[in-house]
Amino acid sequence: MLKFQIQEPYRLGKKTVRGRFVIPSGIRCTHASTIAKCFREVPSVGVVTTKSISAAPRAGNREPIYARYAPGCYINAVGLANPGAQAFLEELSAIRIPEDKFLLVSVFGSDVESFLAAARTLAPAADGFELNMSCPHAKGYGAEVGQDLELLQRITAAVARETQLPVFVKLSPVLATLSQTAQAALAAGAAGLTLVNTVGPALAAHGEHAILANRLGGLSGDGIRPMGLRAVEQVRQTVGPGPVIIGMGGIAAPDHVRQYARAGADLFGIGSSLTGLDSGGMREFLARLEGDLVECACGRGYERSCETALPMDYFKTRVRARVNYDATCCKLILERLPEEYAEGGLAGRFFFLWIPGAGEKPFAVFSASERSVVVREAGPFSRRLNELQAGAEIFLRGPYGSGAPHIDSPAVIHVGGGTGIASLLEIAHSLRQNHRQTFLLGARTREHLFGIDKFEQLGEVLLATDDGSAGHHGLVTDLIPGAVLDAGDGPAFINCGPEPMVRRCFEIQRELTAHGRIFGSIEYRTSCGVGICGKCAAPSGALTCIDGPFLPMAEFLP
Repeated sequence: MLKFQIQEPYRLGKKTVRGRFVIPSGIRCTHASTIAKCFREVPSVGVVTTKSISAAPRAGNREPIYARYAPGCYINAVGLANPGAQAFLEELSAIRIPEDKFLLVSVFGSDVESFLAAARTLAPAADGFELNMSCPHAKGYGAEVGQDLELLQRITAAVARETQLPVFVKLSPVLATLSQTAQAALAAGAAGLTLVNTVGPALAAHGEHAILANRLGGLSGDGIRPMGLRAVEQVRQTVGPGPVIIGMGGIAAPDHVRQYARAGADLFGIGSSLTGLDSGGMREFLARLEGDLVECACGRGYERSCETALPMDYFKTRVRARVNYDATCCKLILERLPEEYAEGGLAGRFFFLWIPGAGEKPFAVFSASERSVVVREAGPFSRRLNELQAGAEIFLRGPYGSGAPHIDSPAVIHVGGGTGIASLLEIAHSLRQNHRQTFLLGARTREHLFGIDKFEQLGEVLLATDDGSAGHHGLVTDLIPGAVLDAGDGPAFINCGPEPMVRRCFEIQRELTAHGRIFGSIEYRTSCGVGICGKCAAPSGALTCIDGPFLPMAEFLP
């Protein structure tokens, strides 16, 4: 039966939807740009669920927020981070949802009024609402609300009545009263149910250390598929054939979709199996999954697992030495990396550095042969890194990133600002055989200009400082026109640094060369590195952690 249904349009609320696959809440499509990209480029996705949104902004947890604890098995604790309903509505207003696609807006709160406040604000952008009654690790929210049957019914009834939109209640598989709760939600006005959320609270450790900054999180991937199947089957047997059930939990192959369909699901959430897939890989995976379901090619080319090809295990190393630039900026030289890399071997790549209990952040390796990273204090974690002395233990995971951009011009001008300079040396090594290179390097003061001698071995170096203590007194972008005169016609540009600097580079460079020869890396917040959390979305919807970090200029333009 599924053979003929998977590509047929499906009636959902007021829309006829093309595509039975659903992007679950919190997976990739956490910004409007990624939602629009998914609807535009992935025909088999009919429903995108937003991240869970509250009436007021919520900071959520610091990193690590996502980890692999066994093959195909993950744990996360994002902490319901979101910008608040009004800010998210403004973001959504910049995109258009196609007529044959469905935007399911996830909302959460602690009581009727907080759920209603979020839903009222977001109703103009929503095709329907998902009520998060199942987050397993956020105190006072999610599963704690879902366990209160009377409160769940009042919230469901209020949101359905006031918004007049389809409401789906997302439930945990560990509810002792799952069947009764599902019936109660439907009786209160829900149009359907989402089964299941991550399972927990759970704790995953590396050695003696809890991995997540929150310590506790929710499990996803292969390990929860049996629980998801049982929950869908149990609820379908209870509620009968009418209500819509969105089934999810560990779906990674055609067999899994068929299992959920047999259990009673109408739509199928694809989440953890997208770990490690760039935008092209996601498109190909979901197109093949849908196509193989139509052709009944269930055993062809699948690992039957949510396992990722990207490295997610932590690697222990130590600080061998440090070089101080000033009180807030230093270079850490590490004893070893997960592999031996030649110069240029880490072009366009980065690692997460993790100190258990303190957090983790992404860093480019400045020099692969030196095994060095540059640290400038910008917050609590980088401050902790800046305190490390020789002999201190530290953990890495990675490398991540798509590598150096393809350059078709004989001349390359690199523009780096602040710690963005640290991402350029490896790229320059990878290009040194076939390209003439110029480096424009800028910082606030001369103490923050590092590795100049290494760049000078690869090409001409021009400097700029805000305070005039080295090179040009002013912005590094001031140096671009003069560098172009020396480079000849049609140079390529590679830019890395703070967003205002990179955008100013684009403004200048687009008048000086072909637009396809301009690349940039903007320091967006990168929290997972494997394309799941979606925080690092560019304006185009590309994820800079996995599609980049260096992307063509067009990806950063509205």
